[in-house]
Amino acid sequence: MIPSPLSDEALTDATPAQIHSALFHQLVTGHAQIAMLFLGKYPNPQSGHFEPAQPEIAKLYLDQLEMLEVKTKGNLSPEEALLLQQLLTATRLSFAEVMDAQIET
Repeated sequence: MIPSPLSDEALTDATPAQIHSALFHQLVTGHAQIAMLFLGKYPNPQSGHFEPAQPEIAKLYLDQLEMLEVKTKGNLSPEEALLLQQLLTATRLSFAEVMDAQIET
């Protein structure tokens, strides 16, 4: 899991833009992690066990990340855009793997 840049020390002297950037980071990272959880790629935080994939639920979170990409185009810092791109790529690849595996069985 990717650590959040929102720590008490970081927030003390942060500007509003830095806080918004940290919140954006937390939002997109959280969505990607939830998608991966429902793809069976991350363990359930309560049980510590990997659950069976539920791609229909994961797809909702992937769709929301894709919507954020479209709606924020041109309004993100280079770091924010890169983070979103990397998370989308990883999530899309995992989604494709799960769907391919379901077709094969």
